[in-house]
Amino acid sequence: MTHGAQRSDAHEADRLRDDVGRVMIDFTQMKAFSDDPLILTEGAGIRVKDVDGRWYIDGLSGTFCVSLGHGNLRLVEAATRQLSRLAVAAPTMATSDRSLELARELLALLPPQYTTLKWGSSGSEAVEAAIKMARQFHRQAGDPRKFKVLSHYRAYHGVTGQALAASGWRASRSPYEPLAAGFIHLHTPDPYRPPFDVEPADVGATYVRLVEQVIELEGPETIAALITEPILMSAGVVIPPRDYLPALRALCDRHDIVLVFDEIITGFGRTGSLFASELTSTWPDILVLGKGLTGGYVALSATVLTGRLAAAFWGPSGVEFAAGHTFAGNPVACAVGLATLQEIRDLEVVANSAARGEQALARLRALQARLPGIGDVRGQGLLFGLEFVSDRETKEWFPAAENVGVEVREAARRRGLLLRASHWMAVLAPPLTTTAEELDEMLDILDEAVAEVLTPLTATAQAIHP
Repeated sequence: MTHGAQRSDAHEADRLRDDVGRVMIDFTQMKAFSDDPLILTEGAGIRVKDVDGRWYIDGLSGTFCVSLGHGNLRLVEAATRQLSRLAVAAPTMATSDRSLELARELLALLPPQYTTLKWGSSGSEAVEAAIKMARQFHRQAGDPRKFKVLSHYRAYHGVTGQALAASGWRASRSPYEPLAAGFIHLHTPDPYRPPFDVEPADVGATYVRLVEQVIELEGPETIAALITEPILMSAGVVIPPRDYLPALRALCDRHDIVLVFDEIITGFGRTGSLFASELTSTWPDILVLGKGLTGGYVALSATVLTGRLAAAFWGPSGVEFAAGHTFAGNPVACAVGLATLQEIRDLEVVANSAARGEQALARLRALQARLPGIGDVRGQGLLFGLEFVSDRETKEWFPAAENVGVEVREAARRRGLLLRASHWMAVLAPPLTTTAEELDEMLDILDEAVAEVLTPLTATAQAIHP
């Protein structure tokens, strides 16, 4: 590259940084972001490059969606072919061949009770549809009293109205309250932090009893649905006790409650199984999918129903599901979805996710043994995280002002690794195509970043409490 070209590139980078204040970044304070913006320009495999030419390992798969890596030519070519053939199929009066083909392929991957789906463009849209469908199902099945929706504190289900009402984080909800009525929150089924004293073997059953009490106190005749993630990502990669989800299935069956699993993040191999529902052999009435459905290349999600639920929407005018979105089931997105499912099979990414997950947990537990500031290591497949504590016995977090997880994230970024963090947690979810060598490189960086942040903090804590 000539000096002139270098100066031109630097000039364009400066111009882009000047433009940062024009765009709101998701969940991010723009003033702080503007001080040190991350502006990405291209990607290849597990890596992305910023506007200054620096490469990073994408330890978060974009946002849990670029499961097949950046620059996957099969997905790019599928989109290109479809764009020249049919870009949009009028969504209120038509569908497309690609939409029907993908529906057939997707349903073939699921147990036979799933017969019907509704396309969306995002996870929020798909969750919104699931909640509406559950309420409409009961109304059309002859029980309009059922309208309440149960979900968990610390869960995240999206940012649209009802999806946000089902989410369980105060910070994301409070700016927009009052939210939609009829949403009831349950304890987070966190085996590491149960809000009661009980033997470890009894934690799951105790959480279930609490859910059953809520159902009884609210009145089962008023409850339409219970929505949960099989692994609660935003709660801190919380894996519920193994007996919890099967017990929820039994409770919902007993009280005619529609069980909804939000597998926007956990679907399509992220957990080392094609769907996280397989991990406990527990399947919901409505399965919500997205992100990995197109490898993150095009916006597409799906709300999948069992035949029992779908039957309530089949019949005379007026019983149809009266909701939709312009780009839901777009033929380009569906073409990429078909290519994605083929890549998942051909690249054997589900098996790779499982193997790499075992590799990651072994490395991280060795790190935990070395650094007392790591309270818990948990995960499944290529979705795993570290929880930071100032005291392992009490499980007390470091003061929020220390911002431990965020400091780890920044230390990792300086070394060339992007990850997700809060003040008490750091999370990794790299592409499912990550090799053993690439994962070791990633974990080497994480090891250094965590040690940099925790070593002085734990030394101070030991000095205060020798």
